[in-house]
Amino acid sequence: MGFGIPWLKRKMDSKFSGDPYKTKKTAMAQYKELYSGAEYVIHFKCAGVINIVWVTMLYGVGLPILFPLATFNFFNQYICERITISFMVRLPPALDDMLTNNLVSKCKYAPLLLMLNGYWMLSNQEAFANKFEFIETI
Repeated sequence: MGFGIPWLKRKMDSKFSGDPYKTKKTAMAQYKELYSGAEYVIHFKCAGVINIVWVTMLYGVGLPILFPLATFNFFNQYICERITISFMVRLPPALDDMLTNNLVSKCKYAPLLLMLNGYWMLSNQEAFANKFEFIETI
């Protein structure tokens, strides 16, 4: 489709008349390409989900505010993606369960990280009891 602002290209194609059926395109494929919207890239969304899950599980015990922030992020992403898919992009391609299985396989070790790093954070006396021991070096 090229670079530029899509709505401006559509306006210029219809000569700013507002009628989407008045067009300079000579082929139906060109018309569909202009008015169909952008491609939906789902792999960036999955990478963002994995990032939020792992960061929340890694630092969540030390920073408990991350759990409500992650919940808000997932809710906000759900609403925004529903609106984006409904009005702004082409229909996503038909996907099998490989992407979902890959996402689950990447996130299934995050609770183990939460337990191990959480135990280390909660057992750290310097953080909660305000005690420290000076280590002498020679």
